[in-house]
Amino acid sequence: MSIPRPIRPEQHPRMADDDTWDALPATLRSADLQRILQIGQTTVSLWFAKGTIPGYRISHSWIAFRSEVREWLESTSTVPVPPHEPYPHPLDAYPDHLTHRDLMELFQKSRPAVLGWLRDGVIPAMRPGGRWLIEKAAVRRLLEETSNQRADFVPKGDRAAS
Repeated sequence: MSIPRPIRPEQHPRMADDDTWDALPATLRSADLQRILQIGQTTVSLWFAKGTIPGYRISHSWIAFRSEVREWLESTSTVPVPPHEPYPHPLDAYPDHLTHRDLMELFQKSRPAVLGWLRDGVIPAMRPGGRWLIEKAAVRRLLEETSNQRADFVPKGDRAAS
């Protein structure tokens, strides 16, 4: 078994470095979280399941947005973070009606994954003329319902008690 090499400071974003954060995608993949937080895949999964990392459980996938991860990290800082405007939510950049391509971009998921979610009703949608049309409000509701930060979220490990 090899000993993991320490990560150099320039290999992960610092909270105050706007350029580094802006270079990250709006939706963070597990590998991004591993690099930012300097943790392994198992810990990323566990922290999602416990609600430590803010995220959304859509079907069998965890979704994390850069803005929310950054806010969470700032909230754990041992030094004061300078006041700033709230970071924009990635959904704000989209029109009132989204396409399946918009969802692929927003969630950083493949076409088959997104189309499966639409077909299965995981994401509420309409299909006029054979084209998928998704209301932004429905996506917001889905995010609210699947957030591991909502008041009624039961963290992994606490489920047997509920």
